[in-house]
Amino acid sequence: MGVKSDTQMFDFQKAEQGDDRLVITPPPENNDVANPDHYNKGVSPYDVARTMFGASGLQKFVLINSIKYIQRYPHKHKGDTQKQLADLIKARQSLDTAIELHKELYGNGTVRHG
Repeated sequence: MGVKSDTQMFDFQKAEQGDDRLVITPPPENNDVANPDHYNKGVSPYDVARTMFGASGLQKFVLINSIKYIQRYPHKHKGDTQKQLADLIKARQSLDTAIELHKELYGNGTVRHG
């Protein structure tokens, strides 16, 4: 099963046989948003934050970053839906990093929703 947004196709599949949960698989991200060229020059701010403040400090940094992208989403780039989508993708990337750091700090416990 799939749902098409204005620019992307999302796939929905059952998690497992007999399981009523859906797994949502977004399409591959535009590399200009996920890993722009200017991010590959010099030292990564993530590496600096991890070195200075540890995994816990980096987690706080990426959580704040995700909030920034979510808060500015409807206002910045008003009228340019592609740039607004890019901010949402950046917010998701920051949250994904926070989740990975949480697993690193506290273990990889499975959380079931629904």
